[in-house]
Amino acid sequence: MALLITESAHYSERAINLYRKAFGEVFLGQIPVNRFEEVKVLVVRLAHRMDEEYLSRYPALKAIVSPTTGLTHIDMNVCRERRIRVLSLAQCKEAIDEVTSTSELTLGLIISLLRKIPQANREVVHERLWDRDAYRSRQLSSLTLGIIGLGRIGGHLALYGKALGMRMLAYDPFQPEARFEELLVERRNLDSLMADVDILTIHAKLTSENHRLIGPSEITRLPSHALVVNTARGALLDEHAAGEAIRANRLGGVAVDVLHDEHSKVSPMESPLVSAARDGLNVIITPHIGGCTSDAMHITEERMAELAVGELGYMA
Repeated sequence: MALLITESAHYSERAINLYRKAFGEVFLGQIPVNRFEEVKVLVVRLAHRMDEEYLSRYPALKAIVSPTTGLTHIDMNVCRERRIRVLSLAQCKEAIDEVTSTSELTLGLIISLLRKIPQANREVVHERLWDRDAYRSRQLSSLTLGIIGLGRIGGHLALYGKALGMRMLAYDPFQPEARFEELLVERRNLDSLMADVDILTIHAKLTSENHRLIGPSEITRLPSHALVVNTARGALLDEHAAGEAIRANRLGGVAVDVLHDEHSKVSPMESPLVSAARDGLNVIITPHIGGCTSDAMHITEERMAELAVGELGYMA
C-alpha cells in the first residue's frame, strides 16, 4: 500500500519514518498518476479542498490524516459515503495543549491592529513620511478584552491579557464556572459582552449552529472604536457585516487569519474584508498562518503519525 503526504515541505522526518515503518511506501508531495490507485492513506493540511472531485483520484483511499483541529477543508459527507476514516488533532488533546502558535499570532494581530503597525510601516517605507502623531493609540492595560470561546486558545489569550493588565470578559456557554474562576475571567452572555469590550477575539469551535456567530446585530452592539480579531474559523464572523461596519466607522478595525471562503470554490479574495484592506482601512488579513510554525507543525505531525500507526496499522 502507499501513503501520500500532500504538503511535505519541511515535514517532520520522525513522522515520515513512522509512516514508512508502518505503511511501507510514502510519497512526498507528488505521486505518479499511475500510482494513484495504490494510495490508501492521505496525510493533508490546508492547501487542498478534500472534496468529491479531489478524493475521486484515490479510489482505494481508506483514511485521511489531518494534523489540524478543524475539518472544514474535508468534505465529511463524501468521507462517510465512501467509508473513509478521518483522523485529526481533535483526537490528540495532549499534543495540541503544547501548541501556542495561533494564540501568539492572535496577540500579534491585536497589537498590530491597535497600533496600526502595517500602516505606519507602509508610510515610512513607501511614502517616506515620519508622522508619529498620526498613530496616537491606547495601551492594552487600559482596555477590556472580550473572548468568544474559553477553550485552549481562548484560555491562552486570557493569560496573555491578564499579564498585560487588561480587564478580561468571556462568553462560552460550554465551559464550567471553574474554568472562568481558574483564569480570573468575568463570565458574560453574548449581548453583555459586546457592549463592554474594546477588543473582541474569536476562538469558538465552528458548528452547524453557530455560523456567523458574530453577525450584524452583534457588531452593532460593539462600541464604534472596538477591534475584532478572528483566528478561529472564517464562518464564525459575518464578513459582509464587518466590512460594512469598518467602512461606516462603526468599528475601529478587523484582523483575521481565516476567511469564510478559503476552503470553498469561491476565491477568498472576494471577501469584503479583502476589499476593505485594499482600500486602506484598518484591516489586517493573514492566510491562515496561525498554526504555521515549525514547532507547532512538528509536534502535530509526529503526534498524528503516532495516532495513525496505532489506528490504521492493521491496513499495512
